[in-house]
Amino acid sequence: MANICVIGIGRIGLALALVCAKKGHSVIGLDKSESRLLDVRENNFRAPERRLERELLRKHLEKNLFVSQDLQIALSKSTIVFVTVGTSVRAKETADLTNLFYLVNNICRKAENVKGKLFIFKSTLPIGTTRKIAGMIEEKTGLECGKDFYLVFSPERVLGDKAIVEMQSVPKIIGGIDKVSAEKAVDVYKTIGGKIIVLENPEAAELIKLVDNAYRQTMFAFANDVALIAERFGLDAYEIIKAANDSYPRNRVPFPSAGVSGYCLTKDPLYLETSFKDVAERRGFQSVWYNARKTNDYMPAHVVELLEKQFTKAGLSLEGANVLVCGITYKENVDDIRSSHGLEIAKMLEEKGVNVFVWDPYVHRPNAMAYKIVDDIEEVIQNIDALIFTVKHDEFMKLNENNEILRILEKMRNQVLVDGWGIFRKLKNKKHVYYACVGVSGSAI
Repeated sequence: MANICVIGIGRIGLALALVCAKKGHSVIGLDKSESRLLDVRENNFRAPERRLERELLRKHLEKNLFVSQDLQIALSKSTIVFVTVGTSVRAKETADLTNLFYLVNNICRKAENVKGKLFIFKSTLPIGTTRKIAGMIEEKTGLECGKDFYLVFSPERVLGDKAIVEMQSVPKIIGGIDKVSAEKAVDVYKTIGGKIIVLENPEAAELIKLVDNAYRQTMFAFANDVALIAERFGLDAYEIIKAANDSYPRNRVPFPSAGVSGYCLTKDPLYLETSFKDVAERRGFQSVWYNARKTNDYMPAHVVELLEKQFTKAGLSLEGANVLVCGITYKENVDDIRSSHGLEIAKMLEEKGVNVFVWDPYVHRPNAMAYKIVDDIEEVIQNIDALIFTVKHDEFMKLNENNEILRILEKMRNQVLVDGWGIFRKLKNKKHVYYACVGVSGSAI
């Protein structure tokens, strides 16, 4: 078994550290965030999808899993270093790798931090970044990659809410700077699980990571554009897509939504576009995934437009209204609010003078944002003018049972509902209910 350091113990890094500990390795999880380290030490993870994290922490913390803020100590005790620090996007849609390069510089302060170690970078990177990092390390330490230290890019491909399970089963992509580095990474991954796919270079591995998420969000954007044209022609996108997919093996069109968000699907298409820049300039137009990202970015604004239309129909003023945004996580049944389209909708409403309330069964952080967090809808429902559903949490889907959604609407000050996922399409022709749904006729402006 190996001595492993995982740098960055956010949602993915912590899952990786726990899986490595489960497999018998000695692991140090490193993070600069005191609050994150405190959450780990106190096992403070409430969301249901983090049950496995809680169990593994109880079993391994302070036994063969430790957490620290001290980079030098963590490196001195490790021979394998996973890097999972977050990367982001600047205002001009270019990659911001400031945190990553800062970390690399700190690692290179001492040659002994690098010598003999295998570095496995898992942070999403623009094509060519891993080779650049190898050059930085060689320049700053005088060591040679493939001889004195080893470096690969191996993208993380798991879903955040299923990370621990998928980390042991999904294929592992390895792109080494050299053959020896790749072989060492193979030896590590054999202990974790899942098919191992070795590529000729890190650039290919970097591209695969970007392809994964650019493809997914492009597929969702296609459905969202279908929704917009269905609204335009008085059609129901859900019925159209359902019929198009029915028994036809070449169609797997997803249903539309209020937005496609989240940390990876928002950022990664822009990283891929950075590498596509020369092609776009030469041919005179940008990529399909870039325009897909623009479609997905538009959907929160469209949801707000649908709400405005229903208020106009009801003879109500949006300014000063009380609107309950139901769901501020990026997808259903998780507690991750990063780059959330629900929060984007809330922000747009606030800018229009709306009193925004938030109801999300998976979010209990009233001090983390300016909006009023509602734990129990019954506490505020009599003063609410409109509901907006942005994700398909199980708790929201259950409102269809026994006409619970109708009971809630009848208690509201005004019965306005905007449905971002087609959850309540049975309300379309319900009297006294001002209902709008993404992709359904009658919703368009």
